[in-house]
Amino acid sequence: MQKSVRIQVKGIQIYPDGREDKQDFQVTGSFYKRQGNYYIFYQESEATGMAGVSTALRVEKNKLILTRMGAADQRQIFEPGVLHHSNYVTPFVSLYLGALAEEMEISLTELGGHITLKYKLFADEQEISQNTLKILIKGDTPQ
Repeated sequence: MQKSVRIQVKGIQIYPDGREDKQDFQVTGSFYKRQGNYYIFYQESEATGMAGVSTALRVEKNKLILTRMGAADQRQIFEPGVLHHSNYVTPFVSLYLGALAEEMEISLTELGGHITLKYKLFADEQEISQNTLKILIKGDTPQ
C-alpha cells in the first residue's frame, strides 16, 4: 500500500579539482513495497535545480534504479562494483554518463528507513565526480 512520507536527500559531489557541491533538501513523496522491492517517488523542485522533474527510485536487494522523467530524462542503475551507463537528456543537453557504485547500504522496512550510496560518476569515460548520497524516508505524522 502506497503511503505519504517525508524524504530527506543529502548529497555531496567532490570534483577532481577538490571543489565540493552539497545538496540537502526535504520533500513529501510516496513509498511502498511490492514483490520484494521498495519504491520511492517525489517531485524535484527549484531547490534541486530540477523543477519539473519526477524522480522514482526502485530499491532491490543490492541494486538501486533511479528514473527521472519530465524536464530531464534518465534511467541510472547503481549496483556495487558494476559500471552502468545511462543517457541524461534535457532540452539543452544530452550526456552519456556512467556510474560505478562503490558502497551501498540499504535499510528499509514498510515504515521507512535509509539508503546510503557512494559512487563515481563518469562522462565520456572520464571521472567527473565522487559522490555520496544519503536518503532518509520517514512516514508522515498527522498534524
